[in-house]
Amino acid sequence: MTAKKAESAPYRHGGDVWSATWDGKIPMEEILDLSANINFLGLSPLVRQAIVESIDQVVHYPDPKCRRLIEALADHLTVPPESICAGNGAVDLLDHWLHAVQARRVLIPEPGFGQYERAVVAQGGVAVPLPLDEKRQFRLDVEAWKKALREEGCDTAILCTPHNPAGWVWTEKEKQAVLAHLESSPVRLLVDESFLDFLPDGRALSCCPQASENDRLAVLYSLTKFFAIPGLRLGALITDSDIIKGIVARRDPWVVNQLAQAAGVAALADRDYHQKTWEQLPQERNYLFEQLSKLPGLTPLPSDSNFSLLYVAESGISSTGWTERLRRRGILVRNCNTFLSLGERYLRLAVRDKAATDRLIEAMRAVLAEEGML
Repeated sequence: MTAKKAESAPYRHGGDVWSATWDGKIPMEEILDLSANINFLGLSPLVRQAIVESIDQVVHYPDPKCRRLIEALADHLTVPPESICAGNGAVDLLDHWLHAVQARRVLIPEPGFGQYERAVVAQGGVAVPLPLDEKRQFRLDVEAWKKALREEGCDTAILCTPHNPAGWVWTEKEKQAVLAHLESSPVRLLVDESFLDFLPDGRALSCCPQASENDRLAVLYSLTKFFAIPGLRLGALITDSDIIKGIVARRDPWVVNQLAQAAGVAALADRDYHQKTWEQLPQERNYLFEQLSKLPGLTPLPSDSNFSLLYVAESGISSTGWTERLRRRGILVRNCNTFLSLGERYLRLAVRDKAATDRLIEAMRAVLAEEGML
């Protein structure tokens, strides 16, 4: 393993539709964005209504205590309000938590969300990669994780479930094994649950109840993915109330704007939207998996979330090649070459509806035909 403390290369994130349309060659309405893992249902009608009804309130400063939002989050996550801190997206809260616990050597799964490393390095810490086994489809090996914590001398760890970019979710047994390790070691753990709402039984696998009572355990929760509001930036951190108080005391008091607070309350209350997602996602995900599996040289990995990791090496086209050629057809996919262990061999694709998948498959077939593979 190679720990990282020096400045990292710039991290590229999915969802940059602005760069794709900047030169005016492709109109925004013609872009199919599969590079960001956002709910295919789009904006909830209740959220849209809440935003419209809150427009006139932007003449006032937003509630610095996010009272209505915190109450809604406490009910949704089944934790005390004092153990919740709302923020300008999950990444904002990642930075604050790392600073609050003074993380120094942080064990991070690789491949994993690039902002983990960026945040650790920005705080003056050392990011220690934990290589996930490609033969196991990058699933977490809890024993290997515990061994790495010990041998690398890490005081902090970050885990993600469902895992980004591989899409697996940990089992109850794996969860309990990880939590049990915290009882016998001084390690602090942040569990990123940004995609857990996409599972109907996700709350049962959440660490939120435990995190609200433990100053060495925290959970990152995002509302932007499941509720399709990335442009509003909204997330939450769940941990011991004393740590929450410390974070709130040192940051901007108006970090969550009024429209985001109103949208969050409405989103959490829209049970029909939740249920519709849980009913339709498995069908759309399976359809994407089946269609990709039919294409020569392409191998999708099974996923429990709303995205799929796609192995493209056998197609003879690099991930950068695929990204550029699909982009010319108005389709954005996540080039996984920014995940160090994936190189030019993988793409990540968001699950969308059947029409979007059919458009993707048609474009991929055209690319493969150009290469003489069809």
